[in-house]
Amino acid sequence: MTTSKENLPIIDLSLRNSTEGKVQISKEIQKACKEHGFFYISGHGIDQQLIDQLFSLSKRFFSLPLETKLKWRMGLTNREYLGFFKMGQEVTYGAVDYKEGVYIDTHKPTDLKENFNQSLFPTAEEEIEFNIVGFQNIIETYISKLKELGQIIVEAISISLQLPSNFFYEKYTNNPFLMLGLLHYPSFHDIVNNELEPDETLKKEKFGVGPHTDQGILTILYQDDVGGLQVKSRNENEFIDAPFIPGTFICNIGDMLDKMTGGYYLSNIHRVKYNLTGRPRFSIPFFYDLNLDCVPELIPCDFANLGEKPERWDKQKFHEFKGTYAEYFLKKINKMYPDYIYKENGQL
Repeated sequence: MTTSKENLPIIDLSLRNSTEGKVQISKEIQKACKEHGFFYISGHGIDQQLIDQLFSLSKRFFSLPLETKLKWRMGLTNREYLGFFKMGQEVTYGAVDYKEGVYIDTHKPTDLKENFNQSLFPTAEEEIEFNIVGFQNIIETYISKLKELGQIIVEAISISLQLPSNFFYEKYTNNPFLMLGLLHYPSFHDIVNNELEPDETLKKEKFGVGPHTDQGILTILYQDDVGGLQVKSRNENEFIDAPFIPGTFICNIGDMLDKMTGGYYLSNIHRVKYNLTGRPRFSIPFFYDLNLDCVPELIPCDFANLGEKPERWDKQKFHEFKGTYAEYFLKKINKMYPDYIYKENGQL
């Protein structure tokens, strides 16, 4: 295992084809999940050309006029949490996030909401009209590839917890909840005032995304080289940079894995800085999470033999949550998008 200059581990997944390699990867993942909740992966096997195509399409989509992007806004399909959200619409712990984005998954026949009759993806004609040809195909191909990668990483996490490699698949991820994000963080370097910054808020610290944890078990992120992602340091009361490293994804574990390991594996706080670089920032997070109908429980693992349990810095009490993963997800998303109304026991 090597480390970046910011001390986040870089784990080579290409070693997984041998028994010795799997053991090495599991040890490195265990250490990373305990100390940071974050790690880079190399040797992942995802074609760089596919990643570049998706980034190119993402940039072209966000360059479209706002009224065009709103054609695919959240709330128009039966999976209301999927779709486009505009600048200022997503909030983290009550504070505006300075980004716009799209959350999306592969098309499902049940997506169509009769009163809107709006598909999740642009039509083939719209792809041509708006210069985003291949939008659906490339996104769905990417999701398929990242689903396979997510399963590989979760198997390694299982082994790192001294469990059978198929433990999570058999109980929690045989029908995983998947979601892809396309995110755009405009640069505000030459803007003093704008409509999102009334006078009384100018002195408040602003973020592309405020400090938070992810809700599920695994996030796999590809980001550009503009920078901005920061992770809470374990040993200091500070955040450390998690920069772009060519050929890698950066992964982090979420609240449900933290809950299922009794806090032994850390769902760590992270944030994205307010973009003042003079360049737009783009990133693509992929969420590989539990079956929506499963009830996360403490896993059968002898944590006493795994070392000291790390302390939660943010003192969140999500370990006390009882219910399905769908219910937890809805609680989180209700707070992120106050412009939308999601039923507590709604269908996802």
